[in-house]
Amino acid sequence: MKPFHIFNTLERRVQEFQPLNPSVVTYYSCGPTVYLPQHLGNMRAYVFVDTLRRALELNGYAVRHVMNITDVGHMTSDADAGEDKIEKTARAEGKTPREVADFYIAQFRRDCDRLNIRLPESPLLCRATDHIADMIALIEQIVARGYGYVTRSGVYFDVEKWRGQSRFGRLSRQSLDEQHAGQRLEHSSDKKSPHDFALWVLNQPHHLMQWESPWGRGYPGWHIECSAMSMRYLGETIDIHSGGLDHIPVHHENEIAQSESATGKPFVRYFVHNAFLVGMEGAKISKSAGRFPVLDDLIAAGINPLAFRLLCLGAKYRSELAFSLDAVRAAASNLDYFAEFARNLSDEDAEASADSPWTQEFDDRFVEALNNDLNTPQALAVALEMVGDAYRRNDRKIWKTLKKFDAVLGLDLEAMRKKREGKFPPEIAALQSERDAARAAKDFKRADELRTELEAKGYEVKDHRGGSTIMPRRGVA
Repeated sequence: MKPFHIFNTLERRVQEFQPLNPSVVTYYSCGPTVYLPQHLGNMRAYVFVDTLRRALELNGYAVRHVMNITDVGHMTSDADAGEDKIEKTARAEGKTPREVADFYIAQFRRDCDRLNIRLPESPLLCRATDHIADMIALIEQIVARGYGYVTRSGVYFDVEKWRGQSRFGRLSRQSLDEQHAGQRLEHSSDKKSPHDFALWVLNQPHHLMQWESPWGRGYPGWHIECSAMSMRYLGETIDIHSGGLDHIPVHHENEIAQSESATGKPFVRYFVHNAFLVGMEGAKISKSAGRFPVLDDLIAAGINPLAFRLLCLGAKYRSELAFSLDAVRAAASNLDYFAEFARNLSDEDAEASADSPWTQEFDDRFVEALNNDLNTPQALAVALEMVGDAYRRNDRKIWKTLKKFDAVLGLDLEAMRKKREGKFPPEIAALQSERDAARAAKDFKRADELRTELEAKGYEVKDHRGGSTIMPRRGVA
């Protein structure tokens, strides 16, 4: 079987994944800035993070996964300009920054649970404000090695000294002149270069969140938290770091610079980046664009959140994904197809000692797809094809293989199957059995009458060779 391969942004090519330590993969993913609800574009990124982790585990790796929660220092510009996003919300809502962060963290956790996204456990799901001491210690290292300098307005990273004469970023492969150097702090005229970024901000008396430091009272810049928390929990060199494509030119370049200048060691071995969710007009879905869709919108439209997860899996993670309600509803049809199979599977087939031998080909193809740069559209197609084959063969002994697939797809089919008794009261099961017997006896008039009766009671009926399956319509208990 082909080993796991992934596109490494550092090398601009798909590479075989080889962790530093074969027994555990160290993985850091950029998490949410908690000042507003996470929109569906954000949630696509977290579905990707969860799927990557699951695919690594399918390949036998133990994964030590860390995700940050930014609750200070992320300005309204991704550079150093503007107002702290959380403080802006706090002032608008008349709350403390901590209250704002707590509210949106709870909302983020709820939405991840709805999408069956497995978040790291505490302390590996780590808040920036809980790690100020780690950030200060790392900044001290950077200054001691000559790559940080102190001014009246803050402690800055000397980007031009780090990059040297080439001035090109290793990850973005952009020169400093190609980056957006104009978006900088208005109070930072004392920087050596407009390209330098803030490690620690000083002399901002109106900023609500501040801490004592060796350089004076202030607060961290945005980029330093990821380096500090990654090093604390994963070590100075990690296997995988993921984030959105928009992180490449600024945030992740700055992480590399500040981390490697402090330690003298490589920071990340595989950078993996996901593409955006876009509207039908092709524009990136973002908070700055104004109105943005959130998971609650799908629920209000009567759509199972897991349909959005399937929508995400239906596109390559490095490709833009166009969002529309019609697209999510189409994904919901596939979700219903899986759910219908799980709910109607007999105990005999589910508890068989082994799946039918013909499922091995699908198992091999599923893993092959995932190991080819996390090709989830192909893996999903394999899973759907296997269920279809089970119907065509009238052989449903596929449950162990399907559950293996679901360990990556994350649809929680086992839970759907366990709910089947509640979904199908005895009288409904009796009607289905009577109808199957009528069809077998070619009494199609009676079979049609029983179909009408089942539909009147709120159940959809689908026939296949050897019997039928039923599924309650939404809202039917």
